[in-house]
Amino acid sequence: KPFWLKLASLIQGSTLVSFRIARAPIMDKVMPVVGGLAGLFVASKIVPVMYRWELIPGIASDAWWARHATIRFDHYTEGIIYSPYDTGDPIREMPEECKGKMLLKQKKGGWKLQTEMEE
Repeated sequence: KPFWLKLASLIQGSTLVSFRIARAPIMDKVMPVVGGLAGLFVASKIVPVMYRWELIPGIASDAWWARHATIRFDHYTEGIIYSPYDTGDPIREMPEECKGKMLLKQKKGGWKLQTEMEE
């Protein structure tokens, strides 16, 4: 017989296999606890970051509420001027190169630029 077959037959007959079989029910009880503790550790690291980055639906961070307090909501009748970056001081006047570029829906269907509209 080859050496590895002799070794396998020795291991099967030894107490090593019976020890592995005896500790299997213990692992069925221990591993869920270990998994739960690992999940709690990961959640304790990830959830605060998700809160600060406002990734949790329906929950706003303290930084969001502070920014919300500085927003003026009385500009809704003046249209929206988009800025690629939030510098803290919003653009309040339309840039000259943007005037007359608004797309308007026609009553008969279709779209036209504001400059193409008949007076």
